[in-house]
Amino acid sequence: MKIKFALTFLFLSLVSATGCSVTHGDPKNPKKNPHPVKRYEVTATADAPGPWDSVSGTVFFDLVNLACTPEDKFLGVHAKPRDVAIDFEMTHVDERTWKGYFYRDAMLDEDYYGLGICHWDATSVSAGFTAQGIDFSSGALMDEFLHKNSQTEYFKKSSYGDHNLIDIGTLDFSSDNPEYVKSPNAFFPITVTVKEVSP
Repeated sequence: MKIKFALTFLFLSLVSATGCSVTHGDPKNPKKNPHPVKRYEVTATADAPGPWDSVSGTVFFDLVNLACTPEDKFLGVHAKPRDVAIDFEMTHVDERTWKGYFYRDAMLDEDYYGLGICHWDATSVSAGFTAQGIDFSSGALMDEFLHKNSQTEYFKKSSYGDHNLIDIGTLDFSSDNPEYVKSPNAFFPITVTVKEVSP
């Protein structure tokens, strides 16, 4: 009994002395970083047939090191927190341009499962335009923005004001899509640019 008590006392003393904690972050409620510093600017331009009712930005985050999460060896998948989406404001700069900002390190890195610190990173960024209840969204993976800074997608001019699209949304087209190549004047572009800026 004395030996058990002595070992318990020794363990508690070590925890207290080293400042270690047996508590972990909650993977169901990941926390935001209280002191983010990696600031990015998002510029969105749209040559639409008419005005926009609202424009907003969204950045998505995911874990980048799955070794910090438990793996189901049978299924070959990892149990991990769900992706996190953070909306940010887009400010109207001129008739066709909006700007907003997000932090790439907006999520707090934590040990959720006792397997080491889980690191978050931004995985994709998008700008959402809304007119008459119809949504037009343009964006790309963060890696693509880091490689080439901007992404342009094209939308049919006939989609603007088409209330049949309110529930299903609009389709975006690339510049090499046969339909766009055949009739480019039937489309309008939305371009999203992402670049790192000073905090």
